[in-house]
Amino acid sequence: MSEVRAYGTLALFVLGLAIGAVAHQFTDRGPGDNPYPSLPRTDEPAAARDVVQAIANDDPQSLSKMLSSDILTDLGTALDPIVDVRSTKFVGAVESEGRLLSAYIITGKTSDGNDFVVGFVLRVANDQVVGVN
Repeated sequence: MSEVRAYGTLALFVLGLAIGAVAHQFTDRGPGDNPYPSLPRTDEPAAARDVVQAIANDDPQSLSKMLSSDILTDLGTALDPIVDVRSTKFVGAVESEGRLLSAYIITGKTSDGNDFVVGFVLRVANDQVVGVN
């Protein structure tokens, strides 16, 4: 009698598992729609590309001509602790109401010689870099 009871318990468990799986297929709606609209992607802005190219070429004179002292300070903070830039990568850009956000990843070395990766975003308006995040 205990063998029949064990098989009955196992069969009841399997039946419950199957019914639960079928019920899940009908009741699970998946993740909801994103309530926040995404921004339209755009090409890399020329002003941001020029700034990142000057960073890659270690050209402080070009940077000082393109950016104000406040933006240069913000850029230095964004790149901290990298002191030697090895590579730059454009990640993407989006546009909203005439303002562009252009994202980059910089790989380089710290003053200790360690490899380090930093990401930052340049804000562009009227074909000029107006901020760094």
